[in-house]
Amino acid sequence: MALEINYTPPPTGKKFMESNAKMRVLMGPVGSGKSVTSSFEIVRRACMQKPNANGIRKTRAAIVRETARQLQDTTIKTFLDWFPPGQCGEFMRTTKTYFFKVGDVECEIMFRALDDADDVANLNSLELTFAWFNECRDIHPDIVDAMSKRIGRYPSAKDGGPTWHGM
Repeated sequence: MALEINYTPPPTGKKFMESNAKMRVLMGPVGSGKSVTSSFEIVRRACMQKPNANGIRKTRAAIVRETARQLQDTTIKTFLDWFPPGQCGEFMRTTKTYFFKVGDVECEIMFRALDDADDVANLNSLELTFAWFNECRDIHPDIVDAMSKRIGRYPSAKDGGPTWHGM
């Protein structure tokens, strides 16, 4: 049975998704759908990637939350609720990496807990297409700055580069 997902973003989420700015922020009250909209934005942007020579739309994303507990209890649960493992790819619990694969779309999604400036080193050499900071107000500015230097690096230029990159 094919997976069918029906999602209509709220008005603010729709405006967020329509923006091609490299850095965007989605704000709203508790329960307004920010995390769900952001989850769909990762998948939507992956679907928009131009196919490589093998016809595959390849991207890599980081989804960041301040602590591992917050990441597990909220962000990962929301994402997996909408994009269930087995139907949309495989989730590796030990590495907190989701290998999203639907049709010609392949997106490696790395869930990471980064809570202070000491975690900047965890981003060294990382090559990403895009990133999402869940509850970005809690993320140290040095991490946001370091992440801005990691996006737009996957796929590599020799493979055509990313169609869009951002945070």
